[in-house]
Amino acid sequence: MKHPVLKAIALLSVTTAAFAQPATTAARPAASSDEVIKLSEFNVSSAKASGYRAQNAITATGFGANILDVPVTINVLTGEFAQDVGGSLQSEVLRYVPGVVTNPNYESYINIRGFSGLQSYRNGQYRRQLYSTWGMDRIEVIKGSSSIFFGLVRPGGVVNYITRKPEFNAESGEVRVTYGSWDFKKGELEYQRGWDRVALRVGAGGIDAGGWRDNDFKNEHYLGGTLLWQVSDTGLLSIDLETVRRVNQDRESAAVLRSNNRYLFNPSVAAGTAPRAWLNANGFATVPTFDIFAPVFNSDDPYGREVTMGTETYSFYQSYTADLEFTQKIGDQLVYQLQGNFAIDDFEILRSIGGDQEPFADGTVRFRFGNFANYRDSYNFDNKFTYRFDLADARHSLAFGYETQRVNQDTPGWFDTASRFQDGRYGAFAIWNPRTQALRNAAAERAASSETWNIMRRRAEKQTGLYAGLQSEWMKSRLYTIIGMRRNEYSRVSYYERTVTNPEIATPTTQADTPMYGALFKVTPALSVFAMYSQSLEPQLGADADGRGLDPVDGSGFDIGVKSNLLDGRLAGSVSFYGVKRAGLASRDSAREVATTRQPWFIFGESEESQGLEFDLSYNPQPNWQIMFGYAHATKAETVASTNAARVGLPLAAFPDHTLSIWTKYDVKSGPLNGWSFGGGVRDSGSARFVADPNVIATMEPYTTVDFLVQYRFKLGGRTTIAQFNLKNAFDQEYREGNMGGWGDPQNAMFSLTTKF
Repeated sequence: MKHPVLKAIALLSVTTAAFAQPATTAARPAASSDEVIKLSEFNVSSAKASGYRAQNAITATGFGANILDVPVTINVLTGEFAQDVGGSLQSEVLRYVPGVVTNPNYESYINIRGFSGLQSYRNGQYRRQLYSTWGMDRIEVIKGSSSIFFGLVRPGGVVNYITRKPEFNAESGEVRVTYGSWDFKKGELEYQRGWDRVALRVGAGGIDAGGWRDNDFKNEHYLGGTLLWQVSDTGLLSIDLETVRRVNQDRESAAVLRSNNRYLFNPSVAAGTAPRAWLNANGFATVPTFDIFAPVFNSDDPYGREVTMGTETYSFYQSYTADLEFTQKIGDQLVYQLQGNFAIDDFEILRSIGGDQEPFADGTVRFRFGNFANYRDSYNFDNKFTYRFDLADARHSLAFGYETQRVNQDTPGWFDTASRFQDGRYGAFAIWNPRTQALRNAAAERAASSETWNIMRRRAEKQTGLYAGLQSEWMKSRLYTIIGMRRNEYSRVSYYERTVTNPEIATPTTQADTPMYGALFKVTPALSVFAMYSQSLEPQLGADADGRGLDPVDGSGFDIGVKSNLLDGRLAGSVSFYGVKRAGLASRDSAREVATTRQPWFIFGESEESQGLEFDLSYNPQPNWQIMFGYAHATKAETVASTNAARVGLPLAAFPDHTLSIWTKYDVKSGPLNGWSFGGGVRDSGSARFVADPNVIATMEPYTTVDFLVQYRFKLGGRTTIAQFNLKNAFDQEYREGNMGGWGDPQNAMFSLTTKF
C-alpha cells in the first residue's frame, strides 16, 4: 500500500470538452461588449439553485447552460436534495434518477440505461471513484452517447458532480453532525468568505461507523477547499483541492450464492465435484450451471444478508485531487478557457473472490482471498476557445479546442511457476461450511499463502481529442441546433519489472471521429421538442489470461423527447425515448474459465443494445411543496450479436425492465406546525437478470422501498438550525440491486443537526 504525499498543485485542467453557453431566450440586436459574453455565464455557481432542481447545468456545455435550451437529456439534483434524503453516498442520490441503477456493494459502479461501469466525473474531470457527497453542490447526469463532451465514455451516460463554490462579498458557514443506526457518526464543517475579488471555501469532515453486516465498519476523512480569484475584470481563476481517505470492510465480500437446483444438496454428487462437471456427466450439458440465487435455505439461510466470507476483509482508498479553471475574455466576442486536473488514487482491497458464488452440493463453499491494489495518477489538460457571432439572422457559438489526458496505473502482482503475471490473486482455495464453521480470516489466509507480490505492472494510457462544435439559435430563439465532431486518439502500453510469458499485447493507437447532432424547437416558450444523435469511443482496460488486450468499444445513441417548464415553471422536466448501442464488447467466457481453471477468458466481438422511455418531472403544487417523479421502462435491453450464438438475446445484466421513484417534501409555513417539514420517497424496481451469461439464469427479485423525512427549522443562539430525522427502508424490505447482486441496507434511522452561521 502506498501513502503518497500531496504533491504541489500544478496548473492542470480538463473539465468538459464542450460547446458554448446558449444565448438568451429572446432575440436581440447587436449587444455591447459587456453583454456579448459575460464571465458569469461560464460559472455554474452564477445560477444558484433553490430547492431540489437546478435550471442550469454545467455538464452539458461546460458552462452554466439552461437545460431547456439544450437538446440533450439532463438530470440535475441539488445538494439540498442530497441532504434531505440523508445521502452520505452519491449512490443514495442517484437512485432517484430514472434510468440509473446503483450498486450497494460498490458505490462507484453504476448502471445507466443498461450499461455499467466507472462513469463518474468531478467538476468535469474523470474520477475513478464516485463515493461520498462531501462539498457537493449538485450532481448532474447527462444521458446518451456524449463523447463530444467528454472524450472516451460509455454511451449510456455519465455522472458529474459539482463542488460548492464560494461567493464574492459574502460570508457563511455550516456545521452538521449526524448520528444513526449501527453507531453511524458523521461530522462536517464548511466555511466560506468572499471579498471583492477573492473568495475562499474550506471544508472538512469525518465518518466513524459500524454496519449491519458481520465485522462491518467504515472510517472516512475529508478535507477540501476552493479559491476563486477575479484576476481582472475579464479573467477568473478557480482552484479546487480535495483529499479523501476511506477504510471500510469490503462489501464485495458479502456472501453471494449461485447454484443449480439439480446439484445443490444432491447426495449422489461426489464431494468436491464442481457444478459444471457434474451436470455435464449426468446428461445436463445444456442446463445452466447456476439457476438459483441466494437465499435458498429459507429461514435457516447461513448465507443471509449479514454474512461475509471472512473476517478482516477491507477496502482502502486515498485520493488527492486538484482542479483548475481559468477563463479569460478576449475582446468583445471571444473567450479562452483553460481547464486542468491532477489526481492520485491509491487503492487496495483484501476480499474473498471467485468461489464464494459456487457452493458444492453439500453446501460448503470453495473460495479464495484476493489482494488487489493499484496506484493511479492522472494528468488532464483542455484548452478551449469560444467565439460568439451573429450571422444569417441567427446567433451562433463556436467552440473549438484540444484535450489531452495521461493516466499511469501501477498494479502489483505475483509471478507464478509458469512465469506468468497474476494480478493480485492470493492463496489457495479454502473450503468453508457456514453451518458448522466460523468465518475464515482473510489476513491469515493471505499470510499462509506462498504467493507474494514480487512484480509490478504499469499501464500507461494516453488519449487526446481535437474537437469543434457549433451551437446556433434561430427563428427568434425558437430553434436551437448543435453540431459537432471530435477526433479521438487512444493508446495504451504495459510495462513489467521483469519478463513475463503473458504480457499484455500493446494496444495499437485507436482513432475515431465521433459526431453529434441535435436540435430543439420551442413549440411554446414553456414546451420544447428535441432530438439528438451522437457516437462515442471507450477503452476496455482488461486483458485475458494470455495477455490479449481488449479493443475499444464503439458506441452510438439517440434521444427523442419533450422538455417542459409549464405552469410558470412549477412543472418542469423531460420525457424521452432513447436508444443506445455498444459494439466490439468482450464478455467473460465462464465456461472456458471453468474448463481451464484460469481466468479471465473473453468472448470477443459482441454488441449490446438498449431502448426505452424515461420520465423525469418536478412539480411544485405550492411554493412550499416539492414533488419529484422518475420512471424508466426498457423496451429492449439485450445482446444483439455475438460469436457465441447462445448469448444472442441475453438480457443485459442487473438492468430491470422498469424503475419508479417518487420523492416529496412539504414545508409548513404557518400554524402550530410552522417550521416543520414532512416528506419521504418510494422506489420500485422490477426484476433483473443477475449477469448476462447463459450459464447464470438467476434473477434479482422486484422490490419496493419506502423512506420518511421529518425536519424542524428553529433559531438556536440567533442562528438558523435544522433538526432532521430520516427513516430509510422503513418497512425493512429485503432486496438486491446492482451488477453484483448486493443486498441493500435494511431499515435504518439517522438524526442530524445543522447550524448555519
